[in-house]
Amino acid sequence: MVLIIGILAAMALPQYFKAVERSRMAEAVTLMDSIVKAQRRKFMQTNRYAYDFRGLDVAPKGATGREYYTDGDPETGAGGNGFEIYLQFGITFRYGAVAAYRKFDGSTVHASLQYQYNLERSYQSDNVTCGGYNQAGRELCADFCGIDTPVERCCDNGTSRRCPDPTNN
Repeated sequence: MVLIIGILAAMALPQYFKAVERSRMAEAVTLMDSIVKAQRRKFMQTNRYAYDFRGLDVAPKGATGREYYTDGDPETGAGGNGFEIYLQFGITFRYGAVAAYRKFDGSTVHASLQYQYNLERSYQSDNVTCGGYNQAGRELCADFCGIDTPVERCCDNGTSRRCPDPTNN
């Protein structure tokens, strides 16, 4: 009986860990969506995007610079198991994106991270690009993007490549 329970648990645990990570992804996508909407409002007011979280009307609690950690120390990520949310910009501050890097204790390649990946979203797009750094991260991204074959980068619109940037017409 104990052996059967052990076998069933061994089969269920990987799916459980993947479900937990998908939940973390959903939280990051929701946070990115809020930031994108705040950046769009900022652009409508000033014809520029905010350089850091202080320029936004809605920002995560404790976010002041261009990066914010969702778990642990908000400025370094120390002691946390979450995401680094990072505001990215082009040469001029008229174009930008928000990225969510999966981190443990401030590192994207920490040995404790089973799934190593990042999410990116342009301020002018509704699509999210997922990029996997290891095999488990690529498989998770494939699930996120709705494709069968794990690839390095994919778009949540079902394509196995980076999401198109609407600023590059």
